[in-house]
Amino acid sequence: MSKISLNELDDETEVLVKSATDARAKRKSVRHCPVCLDRLKKIGKGTRFSHQCKSCNAVLAKELICQFCTTNRVWRGKAGCFCHGCGKEQK
Repeated sequence: MSKISLNELDDETEVLVKSATDARAKRKSVRHCPVCLDRLKKIGKGTRFSHQCKSCNAVLAKELICQFCTTNRVWRGKAGCFCHGCGKEQK
């Protein structure tokens, strides 16, 4: 087995999140921004994903609590507020 770098591995293993049973699967994926559905960048050594989207400038608003799943995973951006836990739009 040949050695490859982590950057090549991430590019090759692009998984399309499509689910027949869950329409909001891409909004709940940790790899994608729940507001614009663009891919999030990794921080540090490549272990975690950032809490800010570079394309739409949406950020994780820890002070907001989702009214549906009662978690504090709501992302706020110009296109709206979406929960990363359940994928629903917040009012």
